[in-house]
Amino acid sequence: MVQTLKMKGKTVDEAVDSALKVLKVTKDKVSINVLVEPESGVLGVFGGKMAEVEISVIENEADMGKRVLQEILDRMGFLTLIDLVGQEVDSISLEIKGEDMGRIIGKEGATLDALQIITGNILGRKFGKRMRVYIEAQGYRRKRQQRIEQTALEAAERAIAENKPIKLEPMTPADRRMAHLALQGNSNVDTHSEGELVERRVVVSPKGLNPQSINE
Repeated sequence: MVQTLKMKGKTVDEAVDSALKVLKVTKDKVSINVLVEPESGVLGVFGGKMAEVEISVIENEADMGKRVLQEILDRMGFLTLIDLVGQEVDSISLEIKGEDMGRIIGKEGATLDALQIITGNILGRKFGKRMRVYIEAQGYRRKRQQRIEQTALEAAERAIAENKPIKLEPMTPADRRMAHLALQGNSNVDTHSEGELVERRVVVSPKGLNPQSINE
C-alpha cells in the first residue's frame, strides 16, 4: 500500500516535519495536503486549533512496480516477496521469491509473461509512458535464455554443415527475439521468422540462402 500518514502540530511545518521523521523520508519524496490550518485561541490559549496535514510518499516506477506485483500475487494467494534487481530508463527488473514457483511461472513461462504485461500496463497508465517490466522467478528466465541461445547456436552449426535451413520449434515473440540475438553476430548464417501465431518459429539458414525459397 502507498504510505500515507496524518499528523498534527502547532504549525504546518511542525506537523510536516514530524510526519517526515515517522515515515523516514525527505520532503521531496512526499506530497503534502494541509487538512487543517492552525488557529490561535482566545488570548492565545483557549479554543485554538492545531495544524493537521496528510503526507503521502510519492512512488517512483520501481516502488510502484514492486507494490503492484506484490498485490497481484497476494490476491492470487501466493506467499512471496518482491525484490528490485535492476532499473533503467522506462524499464525495471523484479524478482519473485517464495513458494510455489511452478504455478507462478506457469507452462513455458505463460503466467510470468502475463504478470509482466499486467504490471507494465498499470505502470504505463500511471506514469503516462510505456514501461517495460522484466520479472524473474527462481532463475527461470535466465535458464530459458541459456537453453534458447544454445539451441540457436547448435542450429547454426547444422545449417552450415548441412548447407540447408534449420527450423527451430515454435516460440513466443520474446523467445524468438532471444534466438535472433544469439546469432546476430554470426556472419555465416541468417535468421528470419516464419509461420503464424503459435506456430511462428525461427529459421536459421546459411548466409546468402534466399529465405523465400524455403518451402519445407
